Amino acid sequence: MALDPQCVELMAAINDIGSPFDTDDPVEARRRVQESVDRAKPYGGRFSAVENGSLDGPEGAIVYRLYRPEDAAESPGPVLVYYHGGGMVFGSLDSHDPICRAIAEAVPCTVISIGYRLAPETPFPGAAEDAIAAFRWVVAQAERLGIDPTRVAVGGDSAGGNLAAVVSNETRGDPIPPCFQWLIYPNVDLAAEGGSIDAFAEGYFLTKSAMDWYKNFYAPDPASRLNPLCSPLRAESLVGVAPALVTTAGFDPLKDEGRAYVEKLKADGVPVEYIDYPGMIHGYLRAFAIVDVARQTIVESARSIRAAFGMPAA
Repeated sequence: MALDPQCVELMAAINDIGSPFDTDDPVEARRRVQESVDRAKPYGGRFSAVENGSLDGPEGAIVYRLYRPEDAAESPGPVLVYYHGGGMVFGSLDSHDPICRAIAEAVPCTVISIGYRLAPETPFPGAAEDAIAAFRWVVAQAERLGIDPTRVAVGGDSAGGNLAAVVSNETRGDPIPPCFQWLIYPNVDLAAEGGSIDAFAEGYFLTKSAMDWYKNFYAPDPASRLNPLCSPLRAESLVGVAPALVTTAGFDPLKDEGRAYVEKLKADGVPVEYIDYPGMIHGYLRAFAIVDVARQTIVESARSIRAAFGMPAA
């Protein structure tokens, strides 16, 4: 399978702004991501509520954004708690606003996007602790939020996929754990080497050197990368975690660890669906205006999320 021509166009657009992975400065990386947000076409859609708020985290307030589409008439209804990507160094509620709006409408369901703390200001385990606290807060506040606490799914892309997996692992013994996990090209093993990391080390947006860059900010102690709270693929067992949908991109350094996570879930008896999008690069899901497969991914993922929530097929 060749690289999708629309991904070639996407990489040209990224290069025009400057990739956030092509700088050693986290502040500059965040500026470049914000510029991409400012240039992007706003996502349309019909929502009864799009609200910003904050919740109490381990070390202070955690910001969030709640999306409720007009079609989500069921109350109390299901909710997807979403964690944005960005290597634990950049990314924001704004950078992943289009993904959250798109999946909220496609399911339809409430989506709550979480603005967890970033490295290097807050290294491991800050992001993981915030992600877990946010999930538990959503469950505890279900009545006030107008949601069904037994139908709370978690999801995220890249670093956010890491956090969604961590939350699923760490809360499986809670009175009400997640009902589903949606992991989009997830970075589930920060100690991984070789394979797709070397095969796609350069030329496909996320590079091997960029991975080293953000790992050194988030988990500067290599020993911490073996901790399942940092690398959920390193968990001794995944028995009892939420059923999953894992998606990967064909030209992504993270592809092998995504597939390895699928195999570990299967081996531990966890229901899992796996979809690979062979012509895609890491991060393609944000590119609705350029990449047709990004829209296809939302449609196909929404189908699985609906089933997990016990909703009728669209």
